[in-house]
Amino acid sequence: MKLLEVINEFTVENIEESINFYSRYFGFEVIEEDGNPLTWVKMRKDNAIIMLESYNQVVKEIKNYPNKVRTSNLIKFKYNNKVEVTNLYSKFLENKVYIFMDLKNTEYGSLEFGVVDLDDNMIIVSC
Repeated sequence: MKLLEVINEFTVENIEESINFYSRYFGFEVIEEDGNPLTWVKMRKDNAIIMLESYNQVVKEIKNYPNKVRTSNLIKFKYNNKVEVTNLYSKFLENKVYIFMDLKNTEYGSLEFGVVDLDDNMIIVSC
């Protein structure tokens, strides 16, 4: 059995606002969409893919889907350029986006910080 890929799919309260968040800060672009009104999108930035789906749509499609709660999982967006990570950090600071971990050099040689998206998903931005 061959695993083809792992794609994070975020359940979101407001899909349009979440699209704007991931486009504005991380440069993702919508490559597929579904629903009228919009309920699901696939987004790409370089070789990375994420999907966003309306929480209200997910609970209709998946019986016994749990109530939306704040997660303790971390999603890592790995970059190859410290300048880009530093610029992203500054952009989040300027726009008063909640940063749960300040920019720091780690003991394992990465430069990283942690930011929370509109649905409380915790993202580590690293290089």
